[in-house]
Amino acid sequence: MLNFASISQTALKSFLTFAQKITLGYGDILDIAIVALLIFFVLTLFKKTRSMPILFGILLLVFLYAFSAFLKLRLTQTIFNALFGVFLIIIAVVFQKELRRFFELIGVIGLKRKFYTPSEGAFKTITRAVEYLAKNKMGAIIVFPGNENIDRHLEGGIKLEGKVSRPLILSLFDSSSPGHDGAIIVEKDRIRKFAVHLPFAENTEAVRRYGTRHRAALGLAEITDAFVIVVSEEKGTISIANNKRFETILNTNELEKLLHNFFEAKFPQKGFYNFQKWLKDNIWTILSSLAIASSLWLLFTYQASVIQRKYALPLQFKGLNPEYIVEDYNPEDIVIIFSGRESDFKLIENQMPKISVDLSGVDLGWHNVVIKKDFIAFPSVLTLVKIEPEIVKVRLVKLQSTD
Repeated sequence: MLNFASISQTALKSFLTFAQKITLGYGDILDIAIVALLIFFVLTLFKKTRSMPILFGILLLVFLYAFSAFLKLRLTQTIFNALFGVFLIIIAVVFQKELRRFFELIGVIGLKRKFYTPSEGAFKTITRAVEYLAKNKMGAIIVFPGNENIDRHLEGGIKLEGKVSRPLILSLFDSSSPGHDGAIIVEKDRIRKFAVHLPFAENTEAVRRYGTRHRAALGLAEITDAFVIVVSEEKGTISIANNKRFETILNTNELEKLLHNFFEAKFPQKGFYNFQKWLKDNIWTILSSLAIASSLWLLFTYQASVIQRKYALPLQFKGLNPEYIVEDYNPEDIVIIFSGRESDFKLIENQMPKISVDLSGVDLGWHNVVIKKDFIAFPSVLTLVKIEPEIVKVRLVKLQSTD
């Protein structure tokens, strides 16, 4: 019967021994940091698109592959290597939209628009206009872009660049206006375009009790980080769509609060408090990114850079009875194979390892002495792979008296 407790202890001991041998240079730290940053973007994107269960499935497969590589499970590794190319194609097909958004997010790093948040007066004007539209059952769609570029998802529309005002918003959604069925795009304190057509949502179940306006609002929120307000022409309700989420809200006070939260998250003001809030909101994503990046570094970079070297080392004897001497031993040198990184071997260039054979309790005559790992003094960052040969023939004779 398998002793799982013993196996677990052995595995943990092996892992701790392996961890103690890991050496990190400045280049390795930078390497892990860059990969962790990319993984952070991926995890953030998957959280927004509600695709985390699929991502966890992928991470489980990666973990299984890493586990098989660590324990050198050849059959499992062979199967994973054979399916690796097919697996990449499946990921590209399944996550086509997510991958496109990921590269778009990478493209806007450092290009966030400054002073993009509407003024407090604009917030009040918009919420009061929405309140009037809902009360009078006038359909409307109001779009607030986030960090991502939404232009390629829009169709039609007329450029306006008009200052946000209640009369202007109400006139644009008046039923007599030719563009009242479209959306308006609000940037800062201005209405950039009106009569804009948005893409329809794929998740029709979420808006099945509503009309095409709501499906269009959710459609843009499925593929970008925009915040969309939609007013129902039939029910007079106010709903919002953001990050694939659709919900109907109770009043304009809640709407104003949600708008403030959205712009605070997308365009935070500089300050230590905002950094603390951002760090608190993303601490688990940051830690997960670092853990995954470190694991990938260990699996692919660290293991790939491990090399082996042979050294022929002479024997030294200790623990010998004072009345005995070593008359002969064979072979005179033992070949030791170490594994480690190139930088690790620099530790033994100036001072070669020594093999100190303990002959305590060994009597006269020929003896087969087993060369143990404990007999060899070498840096802990290196791993002893093999000893050739493991047995040395040693002959002890009595020391001749000079009297």
